[in-house]
Amino acid sequence: MSIFSNVKNLLSKRADPLENPQNPLDFDDLTDFFNSYSSVSEEAGMKLSAVYSCINVLSSNLAQLPLHVMRRNGKNVERATDHPAYDLLHLEPNALTSSYDWRETSQAITVAWGNSLTKIKRNKRGEIESLHLSNPHNIEPVLKGGRLYYRFVNANGDVEALESQEVLHVRAFSAGKQMWSKSVIRQNADAISLGQQAVNYGNNFFSGGGRPTGILSAKGDMSSDQFTKFVAFWNKVKSQLRTEDNKTVLLPNQLEYKSITIPPEDAQFIDSRKLSRSEIAGIFNVPAHMINDLEKASFSNITESSINFLRYTMMPWIVRWEQEMNRKIFTSAERKAGYYVQFNVKGLLRATPKEQSEIYSKAIQDGYMNRNEIRSLEDLNPVDGLDEFLISVNASQSINGDSNE
Repeated sequence: MSIFSNVKNLLSKRADPLENPQNPLDFDDLTDFFNSYSSVSEEAGMKLSAVYSCINVLSSNLAQLPLHVMRRNGKNVERATDHPAYDLLHLEPNALTSSYDWRETSQAITVAWGNSLTKIKRNKRGEIESLHLSNPHNIEPVLKGGRLYYRFVNANGDVEALESQEVLHVRAFSAGKQMWSKSVIRQNADAISLGQQAVNYGNNFFSGGGRPTGILSAKGDMSSDQFTKFVAFWNKVKSQLRTEDNKTVLLPNQLEYKSITIPPEDAQFIDSRKLSRSEIAGIFNVPAHMINDLEKASFSNITESSINFLRYTMMPWIVRWEQEMNRKIFTSAERKAGYYVQFNVKGLLRATPKEQSEIYSKAIQDGYMNRNEIRSLEDLNPVDGLDEFLISVNASQSINGDSNE
């Protein structure tokens, strides 16, 4: 099942609809409700190929990063595989889904709808047992007495109040909103709507056989019988034009055809499609070449491109996830004991074989990695005698000179 099938299934039913008169609406709810009839909805926006591609890039790249629970003990850092949250975050948040699917679907919902919420289930001892992604339409943040709660409505209509520590809430950027973010698609509805209109224009144009529409005018008067026969004839011709290519219609000399549409080349149809795709990539902060907009792409330095993508596109999302999980997964005592969550971003920085070899060589020569550590990074078994650190002659002379002084 694809990521977007997961998203569609999760959001298919809303237990707390806006149409229910018992549900209070604030100003933002009313604005979104009325704008939904005139602007682009999240579901409609995701049907646009550029929006789909951007969400897929952001979601799949975050989901593929290894996620570990770490423990810092003095100067040493190690993976805390004995912590109850380790397997939940790294492998299986619950019995029905994998860590990859959970993070991919959650990130897609965050990007498209603005908010993703995961319920944290704990046992009586307070240890985390499982994580369950919830429909954001069924959860509403409530600020009461200076504390944040989440009002959750299940499929049966039962209402449950959840404390802030019981919900992982990852939010997209939304200016002026602290508790609930607005959808990126709705925030940029005009730009996305322009892309949809270009797609609709192309669909309508090519569904009509790729020919501009026009009008037929008679040079003289036509009787009712002649007009009825002509309409039947013309409907048959139009049907044939849609199903067969390279057909030419011969008109009687009493009829004249006049085009009333602008040809695609005059409307700059192709250029507007390119501009719309590039603009949507900018809205989601995704490099255009990653959604197959290759007009201005340059692959002269793949490493530099990967670094820029990680630094400017993925790192803000990674920090959002890490900070929210560190706040909610661990107790205050666990955080003081050195537990924290961390994504391993090295996968996004994978260099070319030549560049990787140079990096390893420098690491060995400068003495901050031994050869067995490098073998482990390449999934190779350790070899006896390769655990000692090597130091280049220049570095050794520098160390000896400092000690002599």
